[in-house]
Amino acid sequence: MFYRRRIDRSERKAGNIGDFVQRWGANYECMLVLDADSVMSGHALVTLARIMEAHPRLGILQSLPLPVGRETLFARLIQFGARLNSPMLSSGLAYWQVGESNYWGHNAIIRLRPFDAFCKLPHLSGKPPLGGHILSHDFVEAAFMRRGGFEVRQLPDLSGSWEEVPANVLDYAGRDRRWTQGNLQHSRLIATPGLHYLSRIHLITGIVSYVSSPMWLALLLLSSVLSAIEAGRRPQYFLPGFRSLFPHWPQIRAGETAVLFVITFVVLLLPKILGYILALRDRQLRRGFGGSLRLAGSLLVEQLFSILLAPSMMLFHSTFVVQTLLGRSVSWDAQSRSDRGVTFREAFRRQKWHLLLGLVWGAVMFTKAPQFFWWLTPVLIGLICGIPLTVMTSRTSVGLAARGWGLLLTPEETAPPPELETLRHPPTEPISVSVPNSQIPMSASAAAVNGAHVEALPLGAVAALPPVSCSDGPVLGRSG
Repeated sequence: MFYRRRIDRSERKAGNIGDFVQRWGANYECMLVLDADSVMSGHALVTLARIMEAHPRLGILQSLPLPVGRETLFARLIQFGARLNSPMLSSGLAYWQVGESNYWGHNAIIRLRPFDAFCKLPHLSGKPPLGGHILSHDFVEAAFMRRGGFEVRQLPDLSGSWEEVPANVLDYAGRDRRWTQGNLQHSRLIATPGLHYLSRIHLITGIVSYVSSPMWLALLLLSSVLSAIEAGRRPQYFLPGFRSLFPHWPQIRAGETAVLFVITFVVLLLPKILGYILALRDRQLRRGFGGSLRLAGSLLVEQLFSILLAPSMMLFHSTFVVQTLLGRSVSWDAQSRSDRGVTFREAFRRQKWHLLLGLVWGAVMFTKAPQFFWWLTPVLIGLICGIPLTVMTSRTSVGLAARGWGLLLTPEETAPPPELETLRHPPTEPISVSVPNSQIPMSASAAAVNGAHVEALPLGAVAALPPVSCSDGPVLGRSG
């Protein structure tokens, strides 16, 4: 295992990968890209490599990384929801997209020669945030790989691929800030000649996933204004002119409202209900979630917090989109890799405008249009209670309490695989390996590696190494 650290950190993670491909890519058939929080089993690695060898037209093969390892309530909500629904959703995507699937930037194997030939990222004209280096490189690399004639596929049924998630709402939103800018940059690439139409759809879908938040906010605000206007208007039964001979009766569209409500309810809940049914059909999987009753209770808890947290995420994403369009670029800072709790002061500083909007909005609607006010209560409660929700869901004690009650369990917790168990209890004894000089890359200096015997640090010591300033990338860092 060789550690290398770039002096020039330009283009961030994409620059790390590009530098490796340029210097040493010709020596290898494939590379496996991992993030600092990636974990993969040996079986998964070998399976990916064997499939790439058997199918030479495969350019990128993406596994399904499942989130694990965090103990805060927020992270446990994310882990449970992803573990229940992601395999089903990923299987559907793999079925329909076939060789035009997407790439998520890590836990995937890539064929190096076509990657080097076709996947060089362009430098967008203009200044950041919409110009300059591309932040969300993975979607673009998948599109360019498919344009070069190689397939990009997903392997959703491969076990042994994991990652970590941010431990609280604020860190989660901070990561989305970078992704918002990166996905909006893709608007500059949709019309790139030669792209497959599904690759263009991937780019558009990534953009819409963040633009949908200000669209939702605008719809809610416009509906509120119209409801307030209608509530204060007296009905006028006879209009001026010839039509005044006939009364104009107010229209009540209760049936259409009910249909819209039911359709929205089905769209939001159907994937989770299907995931629940699939888990019930598999006896081993059902036990991994704690059994039928605990799985049902976990599903209800996850849905409740999804409703409460959605308004805050809507405002975060709306703010990020507006900031990007106004020319405010994001900095790529190192991510927190721990169960970090959030204080009330920090939550108030980041969400005070959410609270103010919820209070003013609720007061106006309760006064002007009380009937519409009750339809808005899920959104208003989420905004008004956003600060305590952020603080509470960031607590490890609350997450462990939910685990003690048998809620939000995942199969990786109830029956942890050996790879994840080793991470929880790493060995402390040094591991000695013999490496021939011929296998040491030219980047490793003789001062660092002198002779045929290399004694590696114990894993506990590796974990204590100071972090590098680049938060992601194909380098061995604190948790790499």
